[in-house]
Amino acid sequence: MNLRILRMVSGLAVAIVMQFHFGSKAIGATTNVATSGFSFVPKSVTINVGDSVKWSGLEPGFHNVQTDTDPFCGPPTGTLTTCTHTFNQPGTYNYYCVTHRGFGMVGTVIVQAVSGAPPSVTITNPANGAVFAAPADVTIQANASDTDGNITSVQFFTNISRVGADTTAPYSIVASNLAAGSYALRAVAADNSGLSSTSSVVNISVVAPAAVTLSSPVVSNGQFQFTYSADAGLRYVVENSSNLVNWSSLTTNTASGSTVLYGEAFDVNVLRFYRVGRLPNP
Repeated sequence: MNLRILRMVSGLAVAIVMQFHFGSKAIGATTNVATSGFSFVPKSVTINVGDSVKWSGLEPGFHNVQTDTDPFCGPPTGTLTTCTHTFNQPGTYNYYCVTHRGFGMVGTVIVQAVSGAPPSVTITNPANGAVFAAPADVTIQANASDTDGNITSVQFFTNISRVGADTTAPYSIVASNLAAGSYALRAVAADNSGLSSTSSVVNISVVAPAAVTLSSPVVSNGQFQFTYSADAGLRYVVENSSNLVNWSSLTTNTASGSTVLYGEAFDVNVLRFYRVGRLPNP
């Protein structure tokens, strides 16, 4: 008895596995259309690619289903009382009853493509590795597109925190008042069929900026030089003035280290003053 039960359970398990294997392809839905008087009910149906339509209430020599190009329910002289057809291509299919077409017995099947491609999304600003001074207001921008539908929203994240969303292109938000630290930025785009994609991570740093200090100037080989303290990745401007009132910008740069060297040709006959300032976050 126990052996017999074991064999039955084993056989059932095999049947389930086989059913799963052969049934892995999705089976489309079936929409029913009936005949009522001299009408198809409903007159127009909308289905997805791979779905079927079943017509019932047909009568040989009286009610039938025909098209000008594809008699998918057989010739009007057939013997069908029901007809089922699977539509594997998107498009609009008009059909009619040959016998009662003049009475307006016509119908339409609209077959729409099944959305299956997720959207794509890429963060375009800021650049990977960008550095900001705290507290930072960082504008995050993204490009998003969908090949078989439209974008419904783009959400933006810093690390695991959602900082905002945008529903219209160009997609962007401002992550406000970021404290010093490292942030992994991500954008998640969703389309009208419920599919979503996540962008590649863009890593940025927010630093507590150090005060800018200038070294004592030196003159060597005809060059006037000094260094100033900086934070790598932040931007600075060097300015000079002859009267401490009107200042002119000499150069701007993004610091590559904690100390930056500035130099120019030395002119003993010209009085100049110099200052260095940290530029605002982009």
